[in-house]
Amino acid sequence: MGNDKINIQIWIFYGLTNSIMRNMISIQGKEGSCMDIFRLKELKKEAGMTNAEIAELSGIPLSTVNKIFSGATQNPRYSTLLAMEEVLVTKKKIPFMYNNSTESSMLLREENVAYQYSARKYDTEDIERLDEGDRAELIDGKLYMLSAPSRKHQFLVSELLFHIKYHIRSKRGGCHAYTSPFDVRLFQDERTIVQPDVFVICNRDILTDKGCTGAPDWIIEVISENNSSHDYVRKLMQYQKAGVREYWIVDPHQNKVTVLNFENPNRSNEYGFEDGIPSGILEGLEIRISDLLSNY
Repeated sequence: MGNDKINIQIWIFYGLTNSIMRNMISIQGKEGSCMDIFRLKELKKEAGMTNAEIAELSGIPLSTVNKIFSGATQNPRYSTLLAMEEVLVTKKKIPFMYNNSTESSMLLREENVAYQYSARKYDTEDIERLDEGDRAELIDGKLYMLSAPSRKHQFLVSELLFHIKYHIRSKRGGCHAYTSPFDVRLFQDERTIVQPDVFVICNRDILTDKGCTGAPDWIIEVISENNSSHDYVRKLMQYQKAGVREYWIVDPHQNKVTVLNFENPNRSNEYGFEDGIPSGILEGLEIRISDLLSNY
């Protein structure tokens, strides 16, 4: 009889523990914690949507959706879970296609726009759970999925990085130049992580093994034709607020470079690709974009 009583108490304990854990997971999911299969099933129940409807709106094959909900796929890519979460909450079609080779959702290339997820508030854990190759930025708790950059974009980024690094080394300077993918936590918090195209850091104390915590001294963004508001508005405001000293916006579609010097607004200006553009951070460095594109 004594053993039976102990067994009953154990079962009650485990039952209460499981119930509490389920409630905690559900509450955490609603407040912005990472997405998982359990939370996805809860959202599906609340939305009253079928697997076929989820597949149609998310662009994920119905067979993949079925496997995820049945448990046949135990470790789906996080980008796929985020896409399913988005359609379950918004009930709207999203501009994604499913990449069968990587088994993940990705932005339609022709859209070339940062797509903002709106299902909930997101944090750094969401970014960290994305697979390698998934491009995303977190701005004030909002998650923006990014499409793959064009060849011209990548060509310009690599040329800019090379010239900046060469200048630093030739002058034996103490600054460091990097390019994405590289996590930049602008405000040293869990709500904003950006991936600037090219940036220079002169304060080594903000560098970490995971990226940097704090504002770079100089940031350069090469904008995409249909994604200019992301760099001209959203990120500009964040960079100025965080304490970035100088911000360049390179626009290959209008052949112009907007230079914003937040320390000395009198040095802010707009240049053409044929102009020599002086750096306000690295003394003696001047960049002419047309020269960088001469071998494109």
